[in-house]
Parts: sequence; C-alpha cells; structure tokens
Amino acid sequence: MVKRNKKGQFIWTTGNGLYKRKLVNGKNLTYSRYVWEKHFGKIPKGMIIHHIDKNKMNNKIENLAMMSYKAHNILHSHSPWNKGLTVKDSKKWAITHQKAQANRLEKMKKRFKETWELQQAGLKLREIAKELNISERQVSTRLKRYKEEVKERKMFKQ
Repeated sequence: MVKRNKKGQFIWTTGNGLYKRKLVNGKNLTYSRYVWEKHFGKIPKGMIIHHIDKNKMNNKIENLAMMSYKAHNILHSHSPWNKGLTVKDSKKWAITHQKAQANRLEKMKKRFKETWELQQAGLKLREIAKELNISERQVSTRLKRYKEEVKERKMFKQ
C-alpha cells in the first residue's frame, strides 16, 4: 500500500516503478537523494546520485555515488557507438531515439486507455488512483488527454 500524508500526497512511492521516492518538506525526492543528503548534505546543481550495483531499490549509502549527468550518461550508454553522441551527430542514434520515443508513446496510450476503461467500469477518480497507484491528478490528466486524443484522432482509433 502506498503511504500518503493528510493532504493525500505520496510519502513513499515507486512512481514509475524505477525509483523509491520520499516526500520531505513538501519536496518529492528520490529516496537515493534523500539518503545522500542525510549523510553528506545538499547535492550541488548538475550532479546526480548513481546506484553502483544498478539496483535502483538498493539505497544503502555504500551503494550510492554522486556524479555529473555527463559522467552518468557515459557510464550507462549501452554500447560504444553512442557514447557522447546526440541525435544531431549520428543517424543511427537518431533512429534508436525515434524507436524509443515510439515505444514510450505506445506505453502512454495503454496507460491512458486503461485509466479510461476503469472510469467506464464505474470507478471514481479516487478508486482509479488507488487501483493504479497514482495520484488523482494523474488520473484526471490521463482522462483529459485520452478524451482529447480520441476527439482529434491523433493516437486512438475507435
């Protein structure tokens, strides 16, 4: 069960399933940043916290390292051909990027449709939010976007 404060905001969440999050003084931080700042203080701008063992749920301080975005991107590039390249520099990277974007769009469409179907099944906003483990605002946004897209026939066909 996802914990919420009195306002209904998430205290703990895994959001998109990748990173555990914690609400601290009204700010929604990744738990890794929270742990790092608790041990070493504020994280400078432009720096991120990296999970050394690549397990995003392992937020032990010995598994965390602070590094720049650039260093992190180089570390996580999956093959040597795209290290440091942008979509402007490489046709191959541009094609890979386009495929990834198309994949994200398909996943987004499925999430919107799933939310819409739950509403059509008679669930209320709060019930949908609990079912999908998202905020009521996210439910509203998904429903609004789904209706707009259906109306404009951009993403969905009926």
